Amino acid sequence: MKYHEDYYEYETARRSKLGRSVNGLVLGVCQGLSDWSGIPVGIIRIAAIIALFTTGFFPVGFFYLLLAVLLPAK
Repeated sequence: MKYHEDYYEYETARRSKLGRSVNGLVLGVCQGLSDWSGIPVGIIRIAAIIALFTTGFFPVGFFYLLLAVLLPAK
């Protein structure tokens, strides 16, 4: 069962810790969420931009800035 063991190691390494990426565009929050969840970063960024414009700055922008301050850089 070598395949199963490799997949388990890959999944645990990929989802090891939530943090913001130092290689991200704006503070690395979307890239960090992408690395943690496995969802492509483009989809997360588009969803964040759509949510930002449809709900106004306060809920999404505030949460984004809060994550940028609280999440450790990796």
